[in-house]
Amino acid sequence: MHRPLYFAFALTLLFAAPAGAGEDEPIFAPGDHCVAYRTLKNMWFGSEVEVIGRSCEVDAKLVPADGETGAHIVVSVPVKSLHSGNVLRNGTVADLLGVKLQPDLRFTSDAIDVAALRGPLASGGFVLPGTLSIGEKPYPVAFPLEIAGQGDARTISGRLDTTFAAFDIEV
Repeated sequence: MHRPLYFAFALTLLFAAPAGAGEDEPIFAPGDHCVAYRTLKNMWFGSEVEVIGRSCEVDAKLVPADGETGAHIVVSVPVKSLHSGNVLRNGTVADLLGVKLQPDLRFTSDAIDVAALRGPLASGGFVLPGTLSIGEKPYPVAFPLEIAGQGDARTISGRLDTTFAAFDIEV
């Protein structure tokens, strides 16, 4: 069975206070600078419950691209900082995400021309391709991003709909 999974985030990459993001109900409060996952867990008698794990221990930075023009957006979050409200689940998720091999989940965007971002910033969104590294394994991903705000008060939020199987994770 392919369990649905999505990663969501609200990040301050300029001088912003992030907006909410979510499916049925918001995962983030206004002003959060966080990353989260949301999935379904099978419970007794075949019922499913929604599980949300989140961390606000997020490091996001713009890093110059080696030998290329432009820069990479690098976002990392300590795996052990993802909290779902259940200590046992948090440990299991950390193990599933390869915390012993790589203590941080890390997204590194493909090189982008910072000047070329002016168009997408004005239009309200774009898709940011890059690599999500989990347990020292790289996975190509493309995050659809939404941009809100004006001037220096921009917020960037996004959501990647995927499955555990896409990251070679067997639940």
